Amino acid sequence: MATLTESLLSNFQALTLAQRIGVVVVMALAIATIPMLMMMGKEPELVVLFSQLNPDDTRSIAQELGKQGAVYEVGEGGNTIKVPAERVHELRLQMASLGLPESAGVGFEIFDRTGLGVTPFTQQMNYRRALQGELARTISQLSQVERVRVHLVIPEKRLFATEQKPAQAAVVLTLKRGTPLGGTQVQGIVHLVASSVEGLEPSQVTVVDNHGQVLSQNSADGDAQLTASQIETQRRVERDLEQRVQTMLDQVLGREKSVVRVTAPLEFRQVEITEESFDPNSQVVRSENRSQEKVVESGAPLGVPGVRTNVPNELKASEGGRPKEAKRKNETLNYEVNRKVSKIIEPTGAIKRLSVAVLVDGTYEAAQGAEGQTEGNSSEKKYVARPEQEIQNLVQIVKKAVGFSEERGDQIEVINVAFESPTILDGEDGVTAGVQSFLAAWGGFLKPVLFFILGVLVLWFVVRPMALNLSKPAAEPVLLPQKGLPATVTEYEAHISETPQEQAIKLAADNPASAAQVIRTWIKEEQAEKV
Repeated sequence: MATLTESLLSNFQALTLAQRIGVVVVMALAIATIPMLMMMGKEPELVVLFSQLNPDDTRSIAQELGKQGAVYEVGEGGNTIKVPAERVHELRLQMASLGLPESAGVGFEIFDRTGLGVTPFTQQMNYRRALQGELARTISQLSQVERVRVHLVIPEKRLFATEQKPAQAAVVLTLKRGTPLGGTQVQGIVHLVASSVEGLEPSQVTVVDNHGQVLSQNSADGDAQLTASQIETQRRVERDLEQRVQTMLDQVLGREKSVVRVTAPLEFRQVEITEESFDPNSQVVRSENRSQEKVVESGAPLGVPGVRTNVPNELKASEGGRPKEAKRKNETLNYEVNRKVSKIIEPTGAIKRLSVAVLVDGTYEAAQGAEGQTEGNSSEKKYVARPEQEIQNLVQIVKKAVGFSEERGDQIEVINVAFESPTILDGEDGVTAGVQSFLAAWGGFLKPVLFFILGVLVLWFVVRPMALNLSKPAAEPVLLPQKGLPATVTEYEAHISETPQEQAIKLAADNPASAAQVIRTWIKEEQAEKV
């Protein structure tokens, strides 16, 4: 080690002033490169704290972060602020406690800073602002929503209900790219806003996106709303049937060997049938009324009743007249005919008719050469159609899977066609997916390792050669004769202890590869001269 130190010092002292300065600067830069690269590798990953900010909000948030000494970065023209990933949640909570960003809406914390002399109008406006801000914060928690603004119109309460105007609301959504909202999610936002505001009906809530397209549907569009629901239900039924058939064919034919499409129009009419039938052969007595009267008289006096009959010398009423008998009978029978009343309500959503189309790929055989031999090196394959019996078996399988019914007039068609061969090589897709998954899992760890390796390479290829050159001992000076410089080369060689042959042998021993290359060059030149 002492010898190496002395050699370095002696070589360094043998350099000129400019060379010394250059060596010191280069070595300092090379040594400083390693910590710089390691710091770059360990640079904290910055994630978005807030995006789509107004300039005022950006300035306020940057000032608060600067007061806390947090590392942050402003990008995208001042609309986005990024902070280290490990502190993003902490800083969001701190900014929210300060009411930042203000463009996202002020919540009920506005009432924490109430002062004296606040008028009822100001209180009412603050309540509306707080309600709008709370609704915006709640809606912004949806994964598809990037920004949201809520506007409420809450009229004053009237004494009479007929004079009361309904409350109204408007919601403006800025959606993330490639993440649209579904119909059920829009309806969920509508009902959320309607349930949060007193006197607000879902029909009075309008939801639009940042492009001005209306996403919600009012009650006035009941028919269109029902139609959209019907279409969604029909598509869901069709996808379910397609999945049933597709999964089954994939097990039989293999993946990507078949394509299934199902059309299943549904009956959405609500039919109510009331039937009333009578059975004349079946009778039941409903009511019965019978009345019977009988009168019998014998020896009753005869004559005209009155005064003359009782006057003397007049003709007496005859005695012992004919007997008298009277009978009366009345019967009333009411019969009830057997009657059957049926009320039938047919279910909605029944399948009216099924249409199933299935495309099935054939089989492929290796192409044959001119002499009937299989061309093993050829990638071309010959398409072979499937037998008719196999196609019929597939038709029967599909019929059983979808619930085929001839009464409905269902149609099923299975066609055997040649599919377009994929251009991607086998295994290429899997390799790409594997590389992507590996980078996603280990990319954060590889970054500092790569920078460390880069620093080691700088040391090995920059600092090491310079250190080796400085550590080499300086060449001993050749003492010239005191009489003066030699007149000829022969005289100079006479003063050198080693002969040219000895120097050549020593040179070849130190650099065998260079010596071999020189010898090869000599041999080639000699052969070229002979030719």
